[in-house]
Amino acid sequence: MNALKSLCCFGLALLGVALSACTNETTLVDQVVAQPSFGPNMDAVSNAKNSPTAVNGDVTKALPSAGCTGQFPAAQSLGQYSMYSQHVTGATLDPKFSVAPHDRAYYVWVPNDYQPTTPYRVTFLFMGCGDRTAAATATYKMFSKDKQSIYVAMNMPPAGFPPMGKDCFDNTVGNQSIEWEFMGSVASQVQKTFCVDENRLFVAGYSSGAWVSNMFGCYFAGKDPNRKFGPDVSVRGQSSVTGGPVQPDVQCGAKEAALWIHDTEDAENVIGGNLMTSLPRVLEVNGCAGGVAGEQVPWGSQPLFSDVCKQFKACPTEFPVVFCKTSGLGHGSQDARAIPAFIEFQNSMNPK
Repeated sequence: MNALKSLCCFGLALLGVALSACTNETTLVDQVVAQPSFGPNMDAVSNAKNSPTAVNGDVTKALPSAGCTGQFPAAQSLGQYSMYSQHVTGATLDPKFSVAPHDRAYYVWVPNDYQPTTPYRVTFLFMGCGDRTAAATATYKMFSKDKQSIYVAMNMPPAGFPPMGKDCFDNTVGNQSIEWEFMGSVASQVQKTFCVDENRLFVAGYSSGAWVSNMFGCYFAGKDPNRKFGPDVSVRGQSSVTGGPVQPDVQCGAKEAALWIHDTEDAENVIGGNLMTSLPRVLEVNGCAGGVAGEQVPWGSQPLFSDVCKQFKACPTEFPVVFCKTSGLGHGSQDARAIPAFIEFQNSMNPK
């Protein structure tokens, strides 16, 4: 425990968190260590690094999806969200746990000048707790800043399904989450229906949506024919504001790009969840030399980012890792920073 606390305090100092958190009787690090869901599943990380099936391919090139046929979906409008329904069986990653089959909605936004033979970047968007069916209005409005991408806004589970008693995504139960099948099914369908660059699938979210962004960045990293859900799906990168770590029982995939924005005064999701768990896991699986102790440089083209964001230099260029630490904003969604930061982050991975 003392060794782990020393490592955590070193990481906190490295990223600029006040070291007083390491000297108080009840410290942030104590909070992190005390929660059993915190702590990278290092066996899963090791398996991901060595897995022969978790393959991204040459991600610097555009990879057109099966939907690049020249056909335009009759149900889709241009420049606004159109609603679709996905039927799921209720299965989870735990073969002993499932829920009843049900239907769940999602929304797709395509550019006004959408070309059905041009492979577009896709961002799957997830909102914070609240109205379960408000994805079209409650997720980050990234289309306001980048009108040349496809956006897929995902609703939460219907009422009566997990998580019980909360209007949130099912983001704290690991392998028993009902989110895995929904994401895998929708992502596969989107690739078949629209012209998608399969090397530029991203997930992004806030609060509960940030938790599932961490989950999907882990599980769907790299295509894997042996994966239970979405074997044809490869999430290139994740971006989020607040949120928390992936549960230890989840098997992660291959390398992934990641950008976190987290406030030091977030009382709902303490920064340690990402700082001490999500960040080290991604650095490890990406093979970033030095891990959390690796060299960092300011990231971003404008002070809104570069004043709070640090990029880890020793990571693969194709899979950048950035941590942005803000203060005084608590659990806020930080739209003004998050939307342009997410877009700039994704632009850094455009095809060469």
